[in-house]
Amino acid sequence: MIQTERKAVAKVMAIPEPIQVSCYAGSRGVEAPRAFRSPTAGRLVVVRILKRWLQEDLRRVQKEYFQVLASNAETYILYRDCSLDLWFLEGKDPEYRGAQP
Repeated sequence: MIQTERKAVAKVMAIPEPIQVSCYAGSRGVEAPRAFRSPTAGRLVVVRILKRWLQEDLRRVQKEYFQVLASNAETYILYRDCSLDLWFLEGKDPEYRGAQP
């Protein structure tokens, strides 16, 4: 599926707007986010990945989640929908707000 088709599918399925994410691609494909574009904060660099986990939703769609510390000292939750191969911003993680690298 090409990127425009993926976005169209995401819109029909009432999935939030995808975000741009730059990733480190190792030997296993997409490994980890290195930078992302937040709708409110602009382009942010990932300083550190704090946590990473897989989760399956009710539709049996696997999502890869990342809790990241960004260059603005805020902590965000990002996830990649593995079936659509699109990235989304879940939101800020208030528990770690203002954490230092």
